[in-house]
Amino acid sequence: MSEKFSATVKSETAIPLPALEVFNGPAASAVTKNSETLAKGMQDTSTQFGEFVSSRIEANVELYTQCRECTDWAGLMDAQQKWLQNTSQAYSDQANSIISMTQSMFKQSENKPVIPGIKTTEKTQK
Repeated sequence: MSEKFSATVKSETAIPLPALEVFNGPAASAVTKNSETLAKGMQDTSTQFGEFVSSRIEANVELYTQCRECTDWAGLMDAQQKWLQNTSQAYSDQANSIISMTQSMFKQSENKPVIPGIKTTEKTQK
């Protein structure tokens, strides 16, 4: 076993095959970091979706309660219009939140380490 290879094997993320040593070190660190970022983002997104669905169900139950208590058409229309306005705002807020989370995940993965021996063009560095 070569000295370089045995030093590489000591790393947690090392691939113990000489032909694949290029994937050790900075490349493995980048993959690990991006995988962790993606996993956290997926967990955060699913939690947020669950909370959103829960809030929409609560809003629907509230609408049904208000509609049941209405005594005329004007009251029924007011309740539905208020629900529609709140629902539109909630979906808009949720979309903006998901976009923001996605942008944050991409920004976290932009800090790529330079892999020794591999040249990058100006285009790939941006």
